[in-house]
Amino acid sequence: MCAGYCQQSINVTSNPLQVVALKRPNFDQESYPPVQRSFSFSASQWEQLISRLNLKAFLALDNTIGCPDCADGGAEWIQVDWIDGTKHVTFDYGRTVKGIEELMKQLRQMGEEYVSQL
Repeated sequence: MCAGYCQQSINVTSNPLQVVALKRPNFDQESYPPVQRSFSFSASQWEQLISRLNLKAFLALDNTIGCPDCADGGAEWIQVDWIDGTKHVTFDYGRTVKGIEELMKQLRQMGEEYVSQL
């Protein structure tokens, strides 16, 4: 079981162009209120990020890979939304998923950068 800020996430959007970083506990803990902050994100950063998305490979993935969060091992997920659909993939924490390695690397770096500023 995790105590403290166990969940961390970033949400990158194109409209508005921004990154929203969030950290929160797994359950209500008075000492750990949810913390959220928006950051500006340039068009060139957006283009760089989406250039790393191999959409064909991403869409071919199962929605769940491995046994995410089994035995408190943690889980990560990536969700991509577009005008006419959504794809959500959950996988073991720290795992590299074949076909989306570059996207994962970029998102993990961004997560570290933005969440560390909360």
